[in-house]
Amino acid sequence: MKFKSLALIALLIGAVLLAAPFAARALAQGEGFNETFDDPQLPGWEHSPEVIVSDGVLRIGPGNFAARMGAWQNLDMTLRIRCTGEGETHINYRANDNGSYLLIITDQEITLLKTAPQGEPQGLARAALAGTDLTQWTRLQITLIGGDHTVSLDDQAALTASDAAPLQRGGLVFVSPGGRTTELDDITLQVPAGEAPIGPVGQEPAPTIVPPTPAPASTTWQALLGNLSASQGAPLEIGTYTINMILAVITSFILSRAYVYWGASLSNRRKFAANLLLVTVTTTFIILIVRSSVALSLGLVGALSIIRFRAAIKEPEELAYLFFAISLGIGLGDNQRLVTLVALLVVLALIGLAHLLRQTQADPNLHLAVASRAPNKVSMSQVMDVLAKHCPKLRLLRYDENEQVLEMSFVVEFRHITDLEQTRAALQALAPSIEISFLDNKGVW
Repeated sequence: MKFKSLALIALLIGAVLLAAPFAARALAQGEGFNETFDDPQLPGWEHSPEVIVSDGVLRIGPGNFAARMGAWQNLDMTLRIRCTGEGETHINYRANDNGSYLLIITDQEITLLKTAPQGEPQGLARAALAGTDLTQWTRLQITLIGGDHTVSLDDQAALTASDAAPLQRGGLVFVSPGGRTTELDDITLQVPAGEAPIGPVGQEPAPTIVPPTPAPASTTWQALLGNLSASQGAPLEIGTYTINMILAVITSFILSRAYVYWGASLSNRRKFAANLLLVTVTTTFIILIVRSSVALSLGLVGALSIIRFRAAIKEPEELAYLFFAISLGIGLGDNQRLVTLVALLVVLALIGLAHLLRQTQADPNLHLAVASRAPNKVSMSQVMDVLAKHCPKLRLLRYDENEQVLEMSFVVEFRHITDLEQTRAALQALAPSIEISFLDNKGVW
């Protein structure tokens, strides 16, 4: 289980923006607090947009957070918690700009980590949640004295841990990554008797020798929430962007040529192949933009729910090439160059092998219109028999017949252009008055 969660990134980026103007409103934490969530405005709390109070319960939706600014050292906190949906519940306490203690609660286990701005989280303890149903209201208690932690569920000790180098005082952050919704109620935080005096919110305790210059509260809390989101991907370098976009152009061009020369579709392949390049490059660009921001990813999902793909896909082969072009864009956009290039080589090998095994590949493909009029009107079966002898592939598009006229439209393919003349002569032999029209189907349908 890792602290680096994409959902957590999005939440805490929002926290950085929200924390600064409100940090000064935090309570003087010397006496702890008691929160029953009777006020839907959530005074004293910082939270993302989808955190609400409903029926006296704090509801943290999937991918959201709620933070209580403060500077608690030792604490005894109890609360009621209920979780629904797949994912995790994260409780950060003693959260400051040097790190935090992170309690991760899933349906199967509970884990305590010590996080820091740099490096991987340090595991302190882990325990299974046998017999605990978090979909029902559960009483959670966290006791921290110095570096000694005790976590209890429904008054039963679930986890104990000790940290030889405990963190300094800090606040609380509740996060609900993944698809989980976390509900909280009746939070009571008590400070044990004899707790040392606490300075302004977010300020570290003064050392006994040389007191440091206190950092502004808003700066400290911005740093804290920034540290919690330290797993966010680094800004995209222009070199990486350029290389991936060039690879997108090259791979999509190769794929489009493979479709033109090796495809089996009867529709005009050259016209459709031009779309593969644009689809691949566009997909690469989108993924490059949203890969380091879950907020942008969610915005993309919302946009796609409005804008629907309505292109006319005539044959399954076209859809297969289109999906593979999108896959190339996703792979390159996520900077998975090796995997993407290997996948392209494998697919090209399969397409080439299928082309060699398919002996009916033909070129060019044409639109054929046949019309026959009384009294020498031919029948449909006569026309079909002639075409079957000379065309390895054909498709009937339209058939109209009455007492005077028979009209038929096809898309046909020939192995060689000389076969066109043989087909024309064979059709003309059926009836001298028969009307024949061959037309390149580019732009026709």
